[in-house]
Amino acid sequence: MQSVTTESVLPIAEVAVGASAGAAAISIVAVVVQLIAAIGVYVWGSMALAAVFRKANRPPGRAWVPVWNLWLLFELAGVPGWWAAALVGGGILTVILASVTAALIAQSAQDAVFGGGGDASGALLAATVVPMLFFLVFAAAAIVVMLRMMRPLNRGFGRSGGYVVLGALLLPVWASIIGWGSATWQGIPRGGIPPTPFAAADAPAAAALPTDTTAFAPPPPLAVPASSPSSPSPVAVPLQPGTPASTNPWSPPPLAPTTPASAPVAPSAAPRFDPAPATEAEVEEHTVLAAHRRPNVTLRLPTGETIALTAAVVVLGRNPTPPTDQPGAQTVAIEDATRTVSKTHALLQRTDDGWTITDLSSTNGVLVGDGDAEIPVGTPTPVTGRFLLGDAELTLDSGTR
Repeated sequence: MQSVTTESVLPIAEVAVGASAGAAAISIVAVVVQLIAAIGVYVWGSMALAAVFRKANRPPGRAWVPVWNLWLLFELAGVPGWWAAALVGGGILTVILASVTAALIAQSAQDAVFGGGGDASGALLAATVVPMLFFLVFAAAAIVVMLRMMRPLNRGFGRSGGYVVLGALLLPVWASIIGWGSATWQGIPRGGIPPTPFAAADAPAAAALPTDTTAFAPPPPLAVPASSPSSPSPVAVPLQPGTPASTNPWSPPPLAPTTPASAPVAPSAAPRFDPAPATEAEVEEHTVLAAHRRPNVTLRLPTGETIALTAAVVVLGRNPTPPTDQPGAQTVAIEDATRTVSKTHALLQRTDDGWTITDLSSTNGVLVGDGDAEIPVGTPTPVTGRFLLGDAELTLDSGTR
């Protein structure tokens, strides 16, 4: 009886071993085939992506590096490259979660079968369905992300519609059509409000202002003859060549003497007219009296602007006020970005020997010329040319006589 049992069991064991070996061989062949197919698809896709990157003036070598090629594809579409890393990371995480979940559910099914408790068929069904749900959720999210990336990328290549879906579902096929086809890279269209058809053209450049403003100077006052021939009154005449001119474009022309009138004439409001030039006989008959006038004095400010000094006393400062004993003093406001000029900083005064400057108890003092020592407070100091109020540099031009 034992011989019969042994003889009957041996063929069955041999068949089982052969079946197991066959199944293992089939499994190995299937794995090898899948690996070869995966390598082939990856090589195909990398070559196609390299052609796509070459058309878009991107380094084609990055097409062969995993994750980095997808990163560049996202950047080419104007989408942050980390989306590619998140997509690949999500795929790896999905595989791990699905494998662990399937293993746990399969273990519970095995315990149900051998332990005699629980629903073994339900556990086996769950071990199949739950991992599949993980993959479906990831696939849906991946398709949405790829559609988001493919839409602007295809617009950059002048394609739309079906190419967007094709690129999201079958990336190697899309890359082959775009990379080896007739598509050309046109760039990603940027967002923004399109210009209206009624948009105004660019405004022309502003015309340069004339540097010579003497034409805008106010007319000189009318000449009023004196009451007697012995006191001739000056009238405005044009400057002769070689005569120094005022640097202030708004100052009236200088005065020059003319011959006395034969009889006094009352001033009238009639329009001004230029007097007729004197004849040679009149010039020879009368001696022209010299008009002694003071030179035109100007002050150049730190901003480069030139101010004419029209009074014998001038108050300088950021917001100067005239002294109580000189209510008619001229005030000159100095624009100072360094804030080193006091509100009422210094006082310029004209004397018979020239101009002097006095420090009015300012915060940062007054420097005259190229010296480093501040002038004493309240002491008039002769000044010509350059001087400093704090850090503000000014220049006094007393003119020439």
